[in-house]
Amino acid sequence: MGICTSKQMHPETLSGLPKELLNGEVKRPTAQHRTSITYIKPRDICTDEVALARLHVCEETEELELGGLKIRYAYMSQRGYYPDDENKPNQDTYTIAEDFANERADAFFAVFDGHGRDGDKCAQFAKKYISRTLEKEVKNVKRKQKAENATMGVESAIEVELNKSQVQKAMLDSHLVVNKNMHRNKEIEDTLSGTTAISAFFQGNRNRVTISNVGDSRAILGKRVDKPQGREKTVPFESGAQYRAVPLSQDQTPYRKGERQRILSKGARILSLDQIEGLQPVRFNEEGTDLDLGEEIDEGGDPPRVWHPTMDFPGTAFSRSIGDSLAEELGVIADPEMVTRELERGDEMIILASDGVFEFLTNQSVIDICASFKDPLEACQAVVDEAYELWLNFELRTDDITIICIYIDEINTEIAKSFRSRASIKNLTTDIPDNLTIDARQSGDVKKLDRRLTEMKSILHESLLDISDEGSVDLSDLYHEKTEAERKVLMTASRGCVMLQSMTPSQLREVHDVMQPVNVKKGDRVIKQGDEGDKFYIIEEGDFEVRVGGRDSYRNVITESERSIAGKLVHTYHASKEKKVHPSFGELALLYSTPRAASITATTDAKLWSLDRKVLKAIMLDGAGKKQLVHMMKNIPELKSFQNEEIEEFASAMEEATFNQNEIITSKDTEGDALYVISEGECEIELESGESATLDRLNFFGNEVASNEESKYLATVKAKSATVTCWKLDDKIISTCMRKMKAVMEGKTSLEEEE
Repeated sequence: MGICTSKQMHPETLSGLPKELLNGEVKRPTAQHRTSITYIKPRDICTDEVALARLHVCEETEELELGGLKIRYAYMSQRGYYPDDENKPNQDTYTIAEDFANERADAFFAVFDGHGRDGDKCAQFAKKYISRTLEKEVKNVKRKQKAENATMGVESAIEVELNKSQVQKAMLDSHLVVNKNMHRNKEIEDTLSGTTAISAFFQGNRNRVTISNVGDSRAILGKRVDKPQGREKTVPFESGAQYRAVPLSQDQTPYRKGERQRILSKGARILSLDQIEGLQPVRFNEEGTDLDLGEEIDEGGDPPRVWHPTMDFPGTAFSRSIGDSLAEELGVIADPEMVTRELERGDEMIILASDGVFEFLTNQSVIDICASFKDPLEACQAVVDEAYELWLNFELRTDDITIICIYIDEINTEIAKSFRSRASIKNLTTDIPDNLTIDARQSGDVKKLDRRLTEMKSILHESLLDISDEGSVDLSDLYHEKTEAERKVLMTASRGCVMLQSMTPSQLREVHDVMQPVNVKKGDRVIKQGDEGDKFYIIEEGDFEVRVGGRDSYRNVITESERSIAGKLVHTYHASKEKKVHPSFGELALLYSTPRAASITATTDAKLWSLDRKVLKAIMLDGAGKKQLVHMMKNIPELKSFQNEEIEEFASAMEEATFNQNEIITSKDTEGDALYVISEGECEIELESGESATLDRLNFFGNEVASNEESKYLATVKAKSATVTCWKLDDKIISTCMRKMKAVMEGKTSLEEEE
């Protein structure tokens, strides 16, 4: 995606605009508001200039020193593509306030995602007043605390730091006040409109951050998990660093039992759209279980919603919101859920983002993409690019997408220790942060695959089986010599591509070896809407635009004067070697051959790298390294009914998974989702007798999920060695092959009967 900053307007210019139409803002101590905004009248024609201006992004990464913390941050907000409402405003917005409440060590970051007819106004209202109201609350509490300190003989203003309960009460009160004032505001109709709010309040003198969440936007912590050999300290964002996504917020939806119970107690109904329309039976009730959104994705696309007891409104898929006065009567509340974390070694990034990011990406996917970039602005662009690309691939529209990336470069614990020491001496209130509660949320996060991504991989595997073997691919003929700089470009881009993230390092090297250079001129059309797609592209250098609905399907080159007939501009890509930004597109072509959803044209001379789907198949099915695996898999009882070719396909589809010592890989009586074969290390399996046994290389377990009769694991297996690597075969891939085999057998039977 191209970085298109909107016109920078000075404060005196801003004062002349309707405040509710402004986009995100950044407040700095100089009192000069540097805001990336565009004023768009409701009746403006959606010109290319207007479409481009609807990307709001900081000009460069900002640096802050907050007491014991040194951070860098960047932000980006991309207006969605709505073919039925081209002039729909961006209902996302954000705010960033430095020197918060006149404290140089404090800062406030927030993202708001509006919904409903007046959703943009609700989001803008919350953006303006939550920060302002919280600032007032914090100042009032500090003033009272300072007066109380004085009676205790404490005069130093630096010791007036709010504890966890004080901060969380201030945040709760500010949200409730803004919610009440929104109801009273005559310029906003919030009966069926409202906004989510996800925010982070940094207290630099205490190395703390308090997260507040209303709705289904998210905050994620990127926690460093690797331990470099021979070094006591890690270097933030160094090459090869590994991060685990730790959720700092939880989506507030009717999927959660506690949320359901509150709503049902108000007499509301909780039903999906299909259930409302009578297309599905009503099974959802308060006894159901939670779905862990963030690690799993609701692939059905028909979530449970909140409804009036007798009428079909409001139909909200969230259980908390600011605004939504009708839904409030049914238990949809504005009270935020909050956690306070004391930042510690390994806490290196915090991401705030609206739910447009998470429709197709899990928390871990977002952290993996961000970890590929040392600059948070480049990370913002990569996440927005990937989310937008996936929206265009799988839906007829895109949601608004907003993200704030905060990189934590240094945590100086001495300042926080000094505060704790003084607080203890003066008998001031001390409190315990929520680190243990937060860290407990990360269990299983590394292994839990995004369900939609799993489905995509299953489709990929099935589609590769359907590619004709005529004219087999010789990978050696496709090898293209690349410089070290070119390989770095491909590696950077691959980390941001969901479909390539699951490949083994050796497979990824092979992919890079055979990718072919494509040089294009300004005006060349790389992808034409409606054509069958079979190639995936990575941009090394240059700019491209994405258009839909053009009247020029026969043209391969678009001149400047012909752009008006080339369709609606919905997206742009900008690649730069200098900034190490290399977007990709055409990812869906790796899944299956399908008509392209949009046209993509170069707006400058450019260089790309292409990957053909047939070549990808050859790489996935190649490799002598899996010959032993294929031989062993033929001995797995549940797979003996499959042909040799199918076993080879299973081996090619298996992914590597790594586990640490004592980490549970399968748990007895839990739903099974994969078969495992040990590649390196040893595992321990608990036997029915209560004793345990050791499994080593090429031993398998979890094979019961490959049978038609059993879907739960029959034994608990955990890693015994310091590190265990397994080949993992997803049960969906096995199911796909079983369906094909059954169809073939049924076809043969019917043919024999005819004969």
